[in-house]
Amino acid sequence: MTGLNTASLRWSIRSLAVCTVLATVAIGAGRLAAQDDRKPWPAPDAARQVKNPFPANPENLAAGELTFKTNCMICHGEQGKGDGIAGKGLKPTPANFTDSKMMGMETDGSLFWKMSEGRDPMPTWKDILSEKERWQLVDYIRKLNKDANAK
Repeated sequence: MTGLNTASLRWSIRSLAVCTVLATVAIGAGRLAAQDDRKPWPAPDAARQVKNPFPANPENLAAGELTFKTNCMICHGEQGKGDGIAGKGLKPTPANFTDSKMMGMETDGSLFWKMSEGRDPMPTWKDILSEKERWQLVDYIRKLNKDANAK
């Protein structure tokens, strides 16, 4: 492929993932709205035990923020409250990362596993985002919770 580098290919894949989420909202809103809201979604014990190898330093947080804004904000909202434009018609509703009770029950490993594996209507991100990007996203999601509850 002439003129198509790795960065533009990754951008195209990410754009396709966002379009998939939007199509799920547009096409399946009626079906999804009939489902129960927020059913338990436990991560396996082995996944819960996995530690984040990327510290929440400024570099990783900035990278996580960019990934969040590019891929997650459309459903989870700008502050991670689960109120993004594409998330409004989804059932179950997108997670509210500012909910301290919910976030207190999640380990870094469980957050990583959930974003990697996905569940309807959330896409599986392990084939789209690198392992490092997903761990940086965990760091940023933790920051969203901390910032929201520092007020």
